Amino acid sequence: MQDNIIQIIPANGWVAVFEENGDESAQSLVCFAVVEEAGKRAVRPMVANGKLISLADTLPHFARVEELDAFEDEEDEEEDEEEEEDEEEDEG
Repeated sequence: MQDNIIQIIPANGWVAVFEENGDESAQSLVCFAVVEEAGKRAVRPMVANGKLISLADTLPHFARVEELDAFEDEEDEEEDEEEEEDEEEDEG
């Protein structure tokens, strides 16, 4: 069955998070799309994929959608934890 896009909604400040081998990366969303398939509607994220715009949740390694600020905060926390572990190893 084909997905029909009913409406698109701006997605400023949102990213699609992809996870591969324990590493996460983020790609800015182009928009959210209200998509209808088999009479059911859902809001789905869309990203630029080369010259195409694709539904992010159909791409390999898609994990979730998150606000960019929250994703960046998580990355900063992970970096801080790694630095603390390195310092503890140096002291020990």
